[in-house]
Amino acid sequence: MTLDYGAPFGFLFKDKDWFKKFAIASLLTYTFIGAAPIFGWTIEIVRRVARGEEPIIPELKDWKLFWKLGGKCALVNAIWLLPLLFAVILLYLPLIFANRLPPEAVLAVFGGTLCFVMAFLFLYTIVYVFFFPSMMIVLAEGGSVWKAMNPFHLWKVARPQFMGHLIVFFIVGMALLNVIALLSAFTLFLLLPPMLVYAGLVAAHYAGQLGKKNSPE
Repeated sequence: MTLDYGAPFGFLFKDKDWFKKFAIASLLTYTFIGAAPIFGWTIEIVRRVARGEEPIIPELKDWKLFWKLGGKCALVNAIWLLPLLFAVILLYLPLIFANRLPPEAVLAVFGGTLCFVMAFLFLYTIVYVFFFPSMMIVLAEGGSVWKAMNPFHLWKVARPQFMGHLIVFFIVGMALLNVIALLSAFTLFLLLPPMLVYAGLVAAHYAGQLGKKNSPE
């Protein structure tokens, strides 16, 4: 299946109520807790794109569904982020032995730990971003939290269209997110939530295209 590379960036603006929907989603994302149903909203977009349903962008009305889907999505991502938290905690381990070792040894241990943690964070982030569309596809198809967080199942989802997932990884995970990070820094991160909402919409459309092969005719 050939991906439509341009559609994910412009489909939002084809909706006559796009500004209202985008503004509400952005405002909810500012509240942090309100971001959960917006996760669910984007998962519903994945499902609609995969099945060719119109309109692609749902009204922000079915909050029960959005909270359910968004809660599962938030839980999956929280579990995936746990290893990152543990890796950061490792940086503090050398401090435990600071009083028992000479300063040179402490510095050497900290340097080695820092290199290991940075390498792990780099590789793990690549894996996480690559599998993110697969997570969205699994949840959009009604899959369980276990399936959406299981890397072996995610690989089964991504493998048939590996090149498509790899291209989306570079477009969304590398290019778009880096642009957002740069632009949000110029605004002191005040515009980060709406930028993340837009990135989520782009990722959702791509995930929907990648998930079409699994959708019933």
